Amino acid sequence: MSKSYFRWESQVRAALVMAVFFLIVVSAVSAIPTFSYAITNFDTPILTPAQTRYNEPWVGTIIYLYAYTTHTDEYNALIAGKIDFATLDHADQIRTLLTQYNNTVYTAIAPVESFGQLVFAFGNNLTANINFRYAISSLINTTEVTTYVLDDGLLGTDYPYYVSPTIYKEWFNPAVVAYYNQYESYNLTRAAKYLSMVPGVTHVDGKWLYNGVPLKLTFLYPSGDTPAQKLANILQEAASEINLSITPVQTTFGTLITDATTPPYNDFNITSFGWISLGPFPNSWLGAIYSSPANTGGFSNSTVAQLYQKSFNAPTLAQAINETKQLEYVLQVEEPYVVFVWSNAIQGVYLPGWANYIYMNKGTPVYAVNIMDVHPINSALNGTFIFSSVSSDTPRHQNPYASVSLYAANSLGDMYDSLGISPLNNPTQISPWIASNWTYDEFINTTLPNGDKLVNGSILTVNLVHNDTWIDGVPVTAYDVNFTVWYYDLAGMMGVNTFDGLTVNYTYLVDQGFINSDVFGEIPSLVWTKVTSPYQIVFYFNSSSYLDEFYALTGYIIMPWHVYGSLPPQVLFQEKIAPLISSGPYMFSTWNVPAQEIVVTANPHYFRIDPAIFPYAVISGSPFTYTTNFTYYTWNYNTNDSLIANPVNGATAYLYLKYLNVSGEPYGNVTVNGAQLITIMIQVSPGVYRGTLSTTGLQPGVYEVVAKAVWTVNGQQRMEYSYAELTVGALKLSTNVVTTPSSMLTATIEGQNVSVNQVMLNGVPVTYTTQTTSNGVNVVVPFNASSEADGPYTLTVDYTISGVPSSSTLTFSDNYHFATLQNETALLSSEIASLHNSISSVQSSVSTAFTVGIIGIVVAIIAIIVAALSLRRR
Repeated sequence: MSKSYFRWESQVRAALVMAVFFLIVVSAVSAIPTFSYAITNFDTPILTPAQTRYNEPWVGTIIYLYAYTTHTDEYNALIAGKIDFATLDHADQIRTLLTQYNNTVYTAIAPVESFGQLVFAFGNNLTANINFRYAISSLINTTEVTTYVLDDGLLGTDYPYYVSPTIYKEWFNPAVVAYYNQYESYNLTRAAKYLSMVPGVTHVDGKWLYNGVPLKLTFLYPSGDTPAQKLANILQEAASEINLSITPVQTTFGTLITDATTPPYNDFNITSFGWISLGPFPNSWLGAIYSSPANTGGFSNSTVAQLYQKSFNAPTLAQAINETKQLEYVLQVEEPYVVFVWSNAIQGVYLPGWANYIYMNKGTPVYAVNIMDVHPINSALNGTFIFSSVSSDTPRHQNPYASVSLYAANSLGDMYDSLGISPLNNPTQISPWIASNWTYDEFINTTLPNGDKLVNGSILTVNLVHNDTWIDGVPVTAYDVNFTVWYYDLAGMMGVNTFDGLTVNYTYLVDQGFINSDVFGEIPSLVWTKVTSPYQIVFYFNSSSYLDEFYALTGYIIMPWHVYGSLPPQVLFQEKIAPLISSGPYMFSTWNVPAQEIVVTANPHYFRIDPAIFPYAVISGSPFTYTTNFTYYTWNYNTNDSLIANPVNGATAYLYLKYLNVSGEPYGNVTVNGAQLITIMIQVSPGVYRGTLSTTGLQPGVYEVVAKAVWTVNGQQRMEYSYAELTVGALKLSTNVVTTPSSMLTATIEGQNVSVNQVMLNGVPVTYTTQTTSNGVNVVVPFNASSEADGPYTLTVDYTISGVPSSSTLTFSDNYHFATLQNETALLSSEIASLHNSISSVQSSVSTAFTVGIIGIVVAIIAIIVAALSLRRR
């Protein structure tokens, strides 16, 4: 928009009547993207879980590095700034970081969903006896374990219970504390008493015998595990106090696990291992651990199994908690394990240059720091973040079907999504992700399409978002969800089954180990699914448990049907790198085997990217032009380990807006005069599209910019989206014509998070004050009209709206002097009219000559006055 105003001379002529119109004009301001973001806590180093932004991606590149051989190597690299994330396990190094490097490294310590325990061989009559387990428990001083083994609580706390009272507060049964203190706590006299109650054990002349032979026990622990070695030492010393022989023996972790979990469970006496990443529901993992004898060295208990089933099938969370508390108590009495530690997660993260680490202060599944929101300071989609894990943790492969290790899940979790997620500050709840919403109906009795009947079953109906796509442009649909459910076999079906055109022999897969053990059989109550539309799927369960809903929505990542639908699971299972056509916030970049690193890069078209990363601002009424690049990816089958970028050419591309934060408007498409505000974009170069929208009639607020490209490949429709944020403001002046001698001009800026940087009058900076209003800012500028020349002026305001800088110019007129002259002229005209009337009244009594003379004098006087006024204005 060009500037427009009237030019006029400062001299005025007497008796001239003048009408002047002034227009307030906003200078043409283009929408300028910047790297200043109006995002809460954007540059705060550490966030709490409650401050998490559930948008991704934020950083440009993440390298998952496996080059360091020890945690000490990682520690040294961390303080040198060579890596940005490392796990810590040496107390002296942790204390050094906390005291000497606290400005360089943030050291996070948080209780973790993991515990360690002593395990007994239940195939051996000696160690399978409950009194033997009570005796071992009574040898362990929990205070000494916490201070000596766990380095004064840095590494964890010896809570000798099956549910942590810290991380699972609402699930914890305080009755187990009383039971433990009375029967299982540290007491050497009681330990000897329990041991003597084991059939076959005798105490003769101060020596312990078993079936007449000296009783000598061994304790297996993994080599290189310092805390386990310390535990072995205190167990050996405590046993010696009652003259019992327990000899620590180092072995590999693999050997230890094999001995502890392989029938007949009698190749050892006592060993130790732990459980990690347990999850938010104790009833679920308690059942997973104790429902299979292999998990406890052969322990089996019908009461435990029954209580587990009751807690697992509870229809509500509250009922599940009550049932689980009973299960806890029975486990404490039966003591299948001797729990000696609920661990801490301890990680260090490099601070300089980074912001928005999330400290999981109240508990975490794995890591004490979550990197979901991490990004370079004052920047997004830039920088390279190096996440280190020791070389022994290198994933076997990158494959969404076969990978089960925690470390493979780190990178795969960046690339693939689930229907829902658990909020970091409320892990038992579900928030939408690929699913937009769902309904869950319980206690349903119906007949399924395959003829099976649901009796007191449940039905979960899930609706998917419509703007999620795989990186090759294929939409993510309910067909992908259905394929994934049965490809993973969440129901644990066994036998031979056909679904989505693929015949799978589940029995063969299980027998050969070609299954993802993390998710196979995870939802045993699942009996049927039905895709009712491309964006809706219905799950049918033969139970009514809140866990069915939770795991159906959060328990697995979605795989692309169009990529894996014709590939038998046993074939895909053996792929080191599967075709990684993903849909998540990051895309596969490379697996550099010599460098031992897996690299992922940001997906700028991700459907949950924060549009505020791409900020624009305009004043309402100005045109908004948006340019974006559409790129899709295919898998390089020639090398089988990379993606190929392809510009989207020949697409039909649309540009439109959605309400984000606009008064009175829910999230949805923007309409003007009842019609959607939308335009067709034009392609300006390979993959690059541009479109312009009118903002006339848009009220101030924040809008989401959506660009959508639609094209076909081999007859299949493909789509891709691009997002940004547009802040629409309004600017107006309190007056367009100044007529008072001294005035305060007020420019009102309406918009979100407005701040003023500079105000100029005719290009010269001037002083100003600001007043915050409910919908923006008032900018108050002093202006003395009596000392300034009449005529047009420009007022330029430099400001930001929601962090986006903008500059707008208004025009106004100083009309003070002209207005004063008009007033004086009007007064003279009034006086002349009054004089004329007076003269007329006396005309009848004076001669004509006298009358003419009087008039001539008056005219002369008026002329003199007008001339004087005119000269005064020069």
